[in-house]
This record gives sequence, C-alpha cells and structure tokens, in this order.
Amino acid sequence: MATPSKSMTTSEFAKATGISAASISKLIREGKLKAKKEGQSWMIPLSQLEAKVVRELGKPFKPPKTKKHSTRAAAPAPAKAAKPVRRAPVPSPAPPVPAAPVPPPEPAVETRPEDPPAEKSYSVSEFEAVTYLTQKGVSEWLKSGKLKGVKTESGEWRVLASNLQVPYVSRLVRK
Repeated sequence: MATPSKSMTTSEFAKATGISAASISKLIREGKLKAKKEGQSWMIPLSQLEAKVVRELGKPFKPPKTKKHSTRAAAPAPAKAAKPVRRAPVPSPAPPVPAAPVPPPEPAVETRPEDPPAEKSYSVSEFEAVTYLTQKGVSEWLKSGKLKGVKTESGEWRVLASNLQVPYVSRLVRK
C-alpha cells in the first residue's frame, strides 16, 4: 500500500482551499506560498494549507480525503426515482382569424416599352465604358437602388444619365 503524499499539485491545493488554481500559481510566483517544482508541476506541501495567505483568501481548511485503492470495481450509485413533474394546462389556441387579402406589391423597377425614355440613358455595357464600374457592379447598384434606371420589357436595364451627376458616381467617371 502506498503512503499518502505530503504535497499537493496546484489544482488539488486549489480544491482544498477554495482558491482558484491560477491564484495559487500567482501566490507561488510571488513567494507567498512555498512550493517545489517537480517536472512541470508545482508541488505544495500540506503544511501550506495553514499559511496566513490561504486563511485570508480561502474557505476554512478541511483536510483532503485520501482515496483508498481497491482491486474491485466500484458499484454504480443507485438511481434516484424521478419525481413526476406537474405542468399547468396549456390553453387551446384561438381559432385563426382569416387574413384580409393583401394586394400584390408594386414593382420596385419601372418597366417601359422598348422605346427609349425621355431622359438620355445608357445600356449597362455603355455605362460601364463611361465609368470605372464593371457590368456586375452596375447591375448590383441598379438592383440596390444606388443607380437609377429602367428595365425594358425585354428585361434589359437602361441606366439614366442623371446618375453621372451623383457625387459617389461622378468620381467614378472616366476622363
């Protein structure tokens, strides 16, 4: 049978004192707790459980329980009977109220016939050539509303020339 050790690791010491392991390590570095380095672990003598700093910071000292080693497998703890949980009755949901018919949303994009709008406009590729924007950028800005334009019945975008006067677009105009 092995003899009980006379020292503890920082985590064992922390559990015994109620002080975090990080705080124990800090106290060791500051020299407020005596410990020896064994390998990569600090080993703290049991006598340090009664040190002044531990009494000030930790919970009252309880000697650590020693584990007895046996060759038999430990029997599992008996399961506790579960108490039935009483729940308040759930009220039945109210019958659904018929919703009023919602009119279809108005199209966000103006659609015009094939004839060009009164204001001068550019196709996406023409607007790309006039600015430093790419075709994808022009399309994205049209969809997000950063650029004003119209969509023809054939689905082609026409970018209005007035966009060239907008400050964040005018700085992108090729010179």
